[in-house]
Amino acid sequence: MNLMYIGAIIATFIIAVIVGLWLPGIQRKYVQARIQQRIGPPVSSPGIFATTKFFLKESVTPNATMPRMYNALPLITLIVVAVLFITLMPYVYGFGAFASVVAIVGLLKVEEVMYLFMSSSSQSILSKTMPFPDHAKGGVHLDAKKSFLEQISANRSLRLVTFGSLPLYLAMFIPVIMAGSMKLQNIVLVQRATGPFLLSVPGIIGAIAFFVGFLVVLNEYPFSYLKGKSDVIDGPILEYMAKSRGVYFIAHSFLLFVGSSIFSTLYLGLPPSLSIDLLGPIVCSIIISMAGAAVSAFSPLFTNREFYPTVVATTGVALVGILAAFITIM
Repeated sequence: MNLMYIGAIIATFIIAVIVGLWLPGIQRKYVQARIQQRIGPPVSSPGIFATTKFFLKESVTPNATMPRMYNALPLITLIVVAVLFITLMPYVYGFGAFASVVAIVGLLKVEEVMYLFMSSSSQSILSKTMPFPDHAKGGVHLDAKKSFLEQISANRSLRLVTFGSLPLYLAMFIPVIMAGSMKLQNIVLVQRATGPFLLSVPGIIGAIAFFVGFLVVLNEYPFSYLKGKSDVIDGPILEYMAKSRGVYFIAHSFLLFVGSSIFSTLYLGLPPSLSIDLLGPIVCSIIISMAGAAVSAFSPLFTNREFYPTVVATTGVALVGILAAFITIM
């Protein structure tokens, strides 16, 4: 890989991070505020100014079993998301299995597992000295005392990792079936020759499953019971402050753009690169973020009673899309 490719990767990465930091503001200002009939915050406030504010705050040692590891987890998450984004770029398509759908699935799973580690390693003072009965959904038993909120989040995170995001991963294999290859390069080339998969019946079905599954991975309403403010009070990220919380904000905003880039690559044949193709991921990120914000504004926080049927139904939709993809290529 020559210096020109390295420069293109760095430039694309910088553009992606900048766009990602604007997405929370677009969600809050132009979607949720409009729905709730209020002015809303400045578009730069939720992503850019909030992140900058946390980087300027004083760091305090969190109440965790291993504070250094706990503070390092957001940075590890950001690194995983960054590697995932680089995997999508055409400049690394020559690295074989690294530039494949299997690699994308593996890296996304690592990102999900980070929340399990965050929850397991944090024991906040709010939980440890809880002087009142614990009515948090998922507690050990009714009126249990001193139940760690983060441990409840850890149990929920395990459910999300095992089956909650299954619709997303099934939707990612619909383009694999239609292209006849797991390599990103082949998936892109087939769409350049025959048109975007999104314009087909399997593509439309897969896009629906992808969107719902991506909301689960993002832990956004109505699937944010991992860190629901009504009971577990932010759960795994409760103890993050200062720079650690700022890094988490960057990682989460960047993941929104990277997930949109995955969709653009698999369903439109437009991977993120320093070219006109970058408009594909940018437009997809704006559309997906605004659609997600609209769903969040109108949806309550799902409990297990609503979460399980929704995931099962969306998984069924994804399986129908896979079946339709097989029929299409016959």
